[in-house]
Amino acid sequence: MSQVPQAHLQEAFLQASLSQARLEMFAQQARSRQRPREAELYDALAASLKVHVRRFLMLMRGKLGDIAANLGETRDEMLPGLLQGYAELVAQADQAGRRVDGTALDQSAQVAQRQGELAQALTEGGQEAGPYLVCSICGWLATGSAPERCPVCGAVHEKFQPIA
Repeated sequence: MSQVPQAHLQEAFLQASLSQARLEMFAQQARSRQRPREAELYDALAASLKVHVRRFLMLMRGKLGDIAANLGETRDEMLPGLLQGYAELVAQADQAGRRVDGTALDQSAQVAQRQGELAQALTEGGQEAGPYLVCSICGWLATGSAPERCPVCGAVHEKFQPIA
């Protein structure tokens, strides 16, 4: 049996990732509207697709490295790639007059910058004290406790959720 071309795996990964994210949003909406049966189904569907996403990613990238190699890849390749991609998309959104899109993409770039700082600090042996908390609006990561306001999007501290 021949291997699936890389482009097909990438397309499958993209489709499964997008579907998983949408199903998670559907579940959140169902929970907020007191529809637990639907929320449970959406959560199950999203969990199933998460298995697909991981499988496709493993097939595209091969096996995981050791902890230091994974941290290096995160710090040196993944996060800088996101920053560059977001910057290009911000410019395109601005050029097209899509201010709301540009703002969301710019906030994502700021979050990626913060993620890089956290990865660099861990690489250098430093650790910020306390658990991580994520802003449910923009994704910015806090350590220890939530700030009064998110430094990226301005969300109130109640919008920060602990990472389990």
